[in-house]
Amino acid sequence: MGTRWSKVRVVAGVALIAAACACSGSGGQGRGDTVDDSMVVDVDSSDSTMLTDALSVDVPAPPPPDDGRPDLGSDAAEPLVDIPEANPADPAADALEADAPPPGDVVPELPGLPDVAEPDVKGPDVTEPDVPGSDVADPWPVPELDPEPAMPCPEANDDPYTFQFLDDVCHAKAWPTVVDRDFACPVLDLSADVVRADGSTVTFAGADAPVVIDATALAGLDLPAGLKVVLLEIVRVDGAPRFRYVSNGTEDEAVQPWSSTKFLAVANAAARLRIASDYEVGLTASVGGVPVGDYVTSIHTYDDEPYSSNSLAAWFHDVGLHQRANDLIHEAWLDRPADETFGGNYGEAPAPLPFTFEEAGGASVTLTPDPGSGPANHLSVLTLAEALKRLVLHREVASQRLPGIQWLDVKTLLYGAAGSATYGDWGGMTADTAIYLQAAHDLSYLAARSQGRWRIFSKLGLGSQGQFVHVGYACWPVLDADGAPVPGKGREVVVAAQLATGGASWAERDRLLARAYRTLMIRLVESWL
Repeated sequence: MGTRWSKVRVVAGVALIAAACACSGSGGQGRGDTVDDSMVVDVDSSDSTMLTDALSVDVPAPPPPDDGRPDLGSDAAEPLVDIPEANPADPAADALEADAPPPGDVVPELPGLPDVAEPDVKGPDVTEPDVPGSDVADPWPVPELDPEPAMPCPEANDDPYTFQFLDDVCHAKAWPTVVDRDFACPVLDLSADVVRADGSTVTFAGADAPVVIDATALAGLDLPAGLKVVLLEIVRVDGAPRFRYVSNGTEDEAVQPWSSTKFLAVANAAARLRIASDYEVGLTASVGGVPVGDYVTSIHTYDDEPYSSNSLAAWFHDVGLHQRANDLIHEAWLDRPADETFGGNYGEAPAPLPFTFEEAGGASVTLTPDPGSGPANHLSVLTLAEALKRLVLHREVASQRLPGIQWLDVKTLLYGAAGSATYGDWGGMTADTAIYLQAAHDLSYLAARSQGRWRIFSKLGLGSQGQFVHVGYACWPVLDADGAPVPGKGREVVVAAQLATGGASWAERDRLLARAYRTLMIRLVESWL
């Protein structure tokens, strides 16, 4: 579906909202999914209480959740409903493989892209990036930052099983000031060959080019031992995204990804809904009078209103079909290796929600659920990052779209239900409690230079033995006085990381991961990677 994994390895404005609102978690509810590859037990908690301050004290593993239960097994469940396959005789299915959107997919023209290739030039500081040896003044000089992320808040001792950066127990979470559900990252580069701060040149490749992993760019950085991490840096040349993949050599090592995969369960459900309803019903529908998008948000906020994140994710798996979820990792979408699998539940029974979906305009569809479980969740950080990249760039890279899903569904995944009376404008993946990307740089600086037009979409995971997992997308543009992108200055990136060891406590491990993100993002923003 676009990317060829014949990889070459290169070797050598902020609106603050208190987390105590409906976006907060409570009740010690889980954020992970398995103990081993055959049993899925989700034991993380996402309470909005405060982080333990005992950063050097050994913290025992938390008890399993009272309402958790083991997965029913790793054998794939057979689909109970026929899903139309793509074939030349079926126009709707054929459109899944074509550059044109399938019926019903309203893909708006990307804001500002016709003007991006030739920005309105206001002066030499706009037309020429600040490169080594240049006398051109940088209108937004990067501040010198402390490599250590923010220290814990005074209330950080309240709960040893919720964390400063994974759970935002210090209520630091912020959202952009500009609300736009059709937002496209306003970054601009004049060439796919980009000059770095040290004078070297790196080349960004098109979406359909063979993937090249640069495993040298992170060498020498102060990153924790055992960290698995990959960065997908994005530039936009003439409006078209181009990519550079950077890792520390661990990007293909499959691990238990815990709750970080829940966005994939939602996306799979959206695709099945669209195909089964001839593209008339998706995540924009309601079940039992509640917008499906509100349940998408609840998965990310862990607010248990009224169902747990784990039970909701299991319900989305029942909607999307467990085996179909695994197929998306392989031949149906991502073309990842056979040792990576997906389709396991999240340690709890599915939420008791109906399977009749109704759109406001009257269209509806009833699906037969897929009870039980599928292949165990076992994915690499590269797979997590690649999947999120393709979903966020649904409009820009048609060849890599998830078959069946529509832009309306992607917006619901990223932002939650449109006009939600419960969660407002910032739901979906913007409501994830983890703040690793936000805390990775000076957000007030990044927000100011973007005029409030920045974004973070993310999903956390936490395992039963303190395995911290995170996947996130960030857009940090630099705009001139007229709101046009300053060439070569903005940054757009997808990061996925897993840290299973390190630190004398889980709270210290949370800080180690936050420090690693800060190390990476400081270098990214300053153009050193």
